Amino acid sequence: MAETSTITADAALDEERERRSLPRIGLVLTALYVAGLVIYLWAQGQNPASLDLNELGDFLGGVSSPLAFLWLVLGFFQQGREIRLSNKALKLQAAEMRRSVDEHRRLAGGGE
Repeated sequence: MAETSTITADAALDEERERRSLPRIGLVLTALYVAGLVIYLWAQGQNPASLDLNELGDFLGGVSSPLAFLWLVLGFFQQGREIRLSNKALKLQAAEMRRSVDEHRRLAGGGE
């Protein structure tokens, strides 16, 4: 019984690590993108604050589009992982219910 609880605890830790990995990857990639953008603007000697409003809107839309796409893709992968984990939990629950039904049948059959 102790082995089962250890395996379950290890599986829960692995699932938690798996859930946290994609947001960390996204944050790192976002930070690298923003840092690269700042370095590029500094190297070019450009200041987005000096743009007209319509140009600033175009600039911000163009700069934020890759980030939006990155987070969309990461969300897609995160959702896939969550569905796999949910499927795994449902399979474990179904197996436990089968064991419970078999145990009840055995007890009911043995009482006659």
